[in-house]
Amino acid sequence: MKIGVRAHDFGRMTPEDLSSCIHKAGFEAVQLAPTKAILGIHSWGDITPADLTAIQTSFARNQVEISILGCYIEPSLPDRKARMQQVQNFLLALSYAKELGVPFVGTETTRLDPFTEEALRPERYRNLKDSVLRMVEHAERLGVQVAIEPVADHTLNTAGLTRLLLDEVGSDYLKVILDPVNLILEHTAKRQTEVYNDFFRLLGEEIAVAHIKDIVFEHGEKVWRNIGQGSIDLECVFRWLRRNKPQIAVLREHIHPESGEIDLAAMKQLAGISL
Repeated sequence: MKIGVRAHDFGRMTPEDLSSCIHKAGFEAVQLAPTKAILGIHSWGDITPADLTAIQTSFARNQVEISILGCYIEPSLPDRKARMQQVQNFLLALSYAKELGVPFVGTETTRLDPFTEEALRPERYRNLKDSVLRMVEHAERLGVQVAIEPVADHTLNTAGLTRLLLDEVGSDYLKVILDPVNLILEHTAKRQTEVYNDFFRLLGEEIAVAHIKDIVFEHGEKVWRNIGQGSIDLECVFRWLRRNKPQIAVLREHIHPESGEIDLAAMKQLAGISL
């Protein structure tokens, strides 16, 4: 199991400085969103061949695997023109992943408030499916995989709806990102273990990477905690991962680098890696 981080939580730097900083902190893998993490890159259209070479060589030199590219798009937008521009950004990211040798490009699926916008879900799901079909078609040509993340207050909000999307798209090039925190809301937190086990049952074979964080709920808000110091049942999550996905990259999100050693030690313990 590879213990990693979301790269831009360390700040925006040159590829060499960023990969060196992450390596020195003890992490061996990243989710890299170049538009959020690399100096001089603010859109997917900014990326040059020289940027790709610098990213590839720097991360390899510092022994940090780029496990997945993060491409933060809105694939369920009701405005078709705006949605197609979002999809185009993802297609660019897939092409860059191919050049970098990165196996996955990941995204979430556009926020949808389950309390006030539930009636919109069928329409937004149709938009999402249309976007994903376009993304997967390009991914199949390139040999890179799309990884989509279910989030409790987004269009793709449950394991069941995610299973439906995978079945309807019908491609081995569509995978999922597991993020235990993002699968629950405050009112479902008490049955989180049931939510996770349902996810594993329906989607376990399709999990590409795992995003790991820890929280407590305070006054209806998620408050970040170091790994193992919140209320998330990470024992359940890692127990399943150890048995079924022992080679997976588990990537800490929302890390505070100054306390990164706490998270690293906790994640190694959960993963069964000797300290």
